[in-house]
Amino acid sequence: MFVVIVSFNIENKDGIKDKFIESAPIYKETKGLIRKNYLVNHDSNTAGGVYLFDTAENAYNWFDDKRIAYLAERYSTPDIK
Repeated sequence: MFVVIVSFNIENKDGIKDKFIESAPIYKETKGLIRKNYLVNHDSNTAGGVYLFDTAENAYNWFDDKRIAYLAERYSTPDIK
């Protein structure tokens, strides 16, 4: 298994739950994704997710340049570990 932790700054912490609900369906068909948990820290205005993939290859394939650009546009530049 392979864990990816993504975090980013958020401007509107009140609207983040709606954005997460809207994006949730795309993860149902993500190749190799076992589980995804959303994260929000209202005190530090950060959010993100913890992703559990079956292999490192599937994780790296999911977090390609296109996915990173999507996250940056939708939220802000992500920190991916």
